Amino acid sequence: MKIALATHLLRGYPPGPGAPSTSARHALFAWAKRRGFDGIEVGDWWFDFYQASADDMIRLKEEMESHGLELAGLNCLRKCVSHPVVAERNRRDLRHAVEVACAARPTVVSISLSLAPEASGTPDDRVRGLDVSPGGSAQATEAEFVEAATFLAELARIGAADGVHVAVELHHCSLADNSRSLLRLLDLADHPNLSANPDLGNLYWAYAVPEEPWHAAVERLVGRVRVWHVKNVQRVHVPEVGRAFFTHAALDVGDIDYRWALARFVAAGFDGYISIEGAGPGDVLAFAARGKEYLDDLIETLATGDGLAVQ
Repeated sequence: MKIALATHLLRGYPPGPGAPSTSARHALFAWAKRRGFDGIEVGDWWFDFYQASADDMIRLKEEMESHGLELAGLNCLRKCVSHPVVAERNRRDLRHAVEVACAARPTVVSISLSLAPEASGTPDDRVRGLDVSPGGSAQATEAEFVEAATFLAELARIGAADGVHVAVELHHCSLADNSRSLLRLLDLADHPNLSANPDLGNLYWAYAVPEEPWHAAVERLVGRVRVWHVKNVQRVHVPEVGRAFFTHAALDVGDIDYRWALARFVAAGFDGYISIEGAGPGDVLAFAARGKEYLDDLIETLATGDGLAVQ
């Protein structure tokens, strides 16, 4: 297993929005290497690979390699391919992302099929912790599942030719917002180059009351995982107002037990990248470093077989 630092956790991080400068990238890479990360997972907002050329992608990979890091993967966020307002543009972007990935050959392209709040006309603070999830599987038609799965199979075929894997992220506001709907997409697509990215934090905060326990999702998705986004949260359910609220928590203290989850995935053969995506308040890099130390300990525990990782 390898551990990636996800640039997603830097969203909104000072000094401001937008793509980082070359010097800021190199500073981040140097820090990640010092902290023992194996690679960087690149988010679309941090580096616009939808507009980048293959040469641009290769140069970014070479920057990472100069610091002893891998380009672990690309993270395509909120790329619903079934809603008519955004489907055409998102499909174009995703095809291009897989194509430039094939040139640079990162490990995986992870895709969130989530419907962006602006597409549904929903305020950003109303897409988690409520009884209704805009773009979620509960309201989806069979035609939407078939349409999305057919397109995912197309992307998987493109990537397979160059060894680039495609993963579908378990994500709120999407067709894949629980383990059953995610498996439904994978089974409909029926391509060996497709897998699940079981982001348990997204499952946990999708609704006021989670559609399924996070540990049940782990059990259903074992054996289908090639890359894994990890973050942890603490849930506060307020039934009087019909919603739940969430605060980011360190991997070892939130409501999700990653020791148990990792043991189950590893027992089923998982040996891919774990991408530390969630961050807490304050110093997000210190938060990520804490997560890295925690995961290192879990991985060592599993490797030595001392029994502490199994419940």
